[in-house]
Amino acid sequence: MDQIVSSAITTRRDYRAAGAFASAALLALLVASCGGGGSSPPPPTQNPVPVLSSISPTSATAGGAAFTLTVNGSSFISSSQVRWNGVARTTTFVSTAQLTAAIPASDIATAGSPSVTVFNPTPGGGTSGAMTFTIAAPSPIAILSSQLPDTTGGRDYNFTLAATGGVPLLTWSISAGALPGGLAINATSGQISGTVTAVGSDTTANFTVRAADSASTPNTATRALSIVVHAAGNLGRNDACTADTTAGTTQISNGRIRASISPYGDVDVYSFHGTAGHQVTIEIFAQRLDLDGNPSTRDSQLDSVLELLDHTCPAATLNGTSALAWNDDITTGTLQDSRIQNFTLPYTGLYFIRVRDFRGDGRPDFIYDLSLSGAD
Repeated sequence: MDQIVSSAITTRRDYRAAGAFASAALLALLVASCGGGGSSPPPPTQNPVPVLSSISPTSATAGGAAFTLTVNGSSFISSSQVRWNGVARTTTFVSTAQLTAAIPASDIATAGSPSVTVFNPTPGGGTSGAMTFTIAAPSPIAILSSQLPDTTGGRDYNFTLAATGGVPLLTWSISAGALPGGLAINATSGQISGTVTAVGSDTTANFTVRAADSASTPNTATRALSIVVHAAGNLGRNDACTADTTAGTTQISNGRIRASISPYGDVDVYSFHGTAGHQVTIEIFAQRLDLDGNPSTRDSQLDSVLELLDHTCPAATLNGTSALAWNDDITTGTLQDSRIQNFTLPYTGLYFIRVRDFRGDGRPDFIYDLSLSGAD
């Protein structure tokens, strides 16, 4: 009996030992699976060093408005920062290859060359190479339009003034005098338009136009101009030109005038004064006009031919052999508007521009804009 009890006690002890051993083994396994047993935890994921390849825009005019800077490159992350001269700017993550940043007006208040970088935070991370953003001092505003077309009562008038320099955008106004009755100036575009009020005798309206830029302290320029309003019947047809005179032509300068080729067979002739060695660009906008607010439709069926003529104003031709320069289609078979670009004027004096339809057609809806730059 004592032997049986002893055996039972021994067996119970063995079970306890086995159980203790199993528990220890299980604990060791759990510790090992949790990285215990003296092993180190895996290192945290390292952020990459960003790479900067381009920025857009690359420049601005001092005193301009706030804008959004687009930054292109690689290895961007959601916490990347665009830095302007080392100072973080509000950044939006677009993709691993693109970020945008809000640049306040204060960053471009004065001329300079700030650096643009991208910074990725730790762990890892770092700062990209730098790119230079150019802030240019604004050039003085210059109103380029010096000669506005004559008109007559009851006619639609449309001429857009031209200017350079300053901080975009310009604001236009009349600072002295007054436009002819029925006309007004668009403050945003500088377009003088409307239907002219009839007059009993030829009348000259003298006025001063003012252009102001968008700088915090606006830069301004003014220019004295005039428009002659002829009495009914005193404005000649605009389809001929005479040697060394502007008779029968519409005198213009830099800017953009709207007209039409009408009636059938009409030819419009304009005159301007130019300086030898200056480059002029003359362009017709007809196919590209959006007159009804629907850019998907073509509003003018004019197939223009454009000629630049010397002071003798030679007879019209379709092949341009008598012209200093000519153009039919900007892109043959695709864009039927015409352009003479960067033509160097051979002498100082009077030049003529002739506009007509390639087919010799004409009707009131053959509307076009003629743009001139580089004239006196």
